Amino acid sequence: MSSPGPLPTSDVPPDAAPPPRSRYSLGTYGNMVRSMVVILGMVAVLVAIVPRVQSVQQPSVDAASVVADAVRQSGLPFDAPVGLPEGWSATNARYAGSTDGLPTWQAGWTTPNGGYVAIRQTKNASPAWLQAATSGGQQTGTAEVAGRTWTRFYDAEDKRTSLVWVPSGAETATSLATVITAIADDDEVVTFTAALKPAQPR
Repeated sequence: MSSPGPLPTSDVPPDAAPPPRSRYSLGTYGNMVRSMVVILGMVAVLVAIVPRVQSVQQPSVDAASVVADAVRQSGLPFDAPVGLPEGWSATNARYAGSTDGLPTWQAGWTTPNGGYVAIRQTKNASPAWLQAATSGGQQTGTAEVAGRTWTRFYDAEDKRTSLVWVPSGAETATSLATVITAIADDDEVVTFTAALKPAQPR
């Protein structure tokens, strides 16, 4: 059996000290703080350069088609605004059962000044329907708008004004209770209410 060859020798003297460890590998508190500062700086840069959505533009809906279908289905002359100035946009519209199961036409519009105005109409409105339509607001008086005397309600919690018109016994059998609800300037409420006209079925 042959003997093994000579073992390789190391160029490092046996009594040489190991190389010093990096200061950043020692895990000191100061190193940790410096690393966190660098990471947070990188995150701040990313947040600054990534674009963010400032507001969500709600798409407009075809309220005219919805109210026309409601008129056709019910035979009732529901109202809708006609010829509103530029800047008004319908954001919701529907004809469906509401409080006490009353079939209700309702729709809402955003205003040029960033407000919101909505209309709700039904036949033979119940007290519960009227309370829900005005968000439980308190009666604060009356207002003469578009040739009618409306009862004004105000919901202090939501800062919402409602104008309510309920037909009297002198009105026709198809007369509708109407509620205009708004978080908007008074002049915009007047503009909206004055633009209401009976919709035509399609």
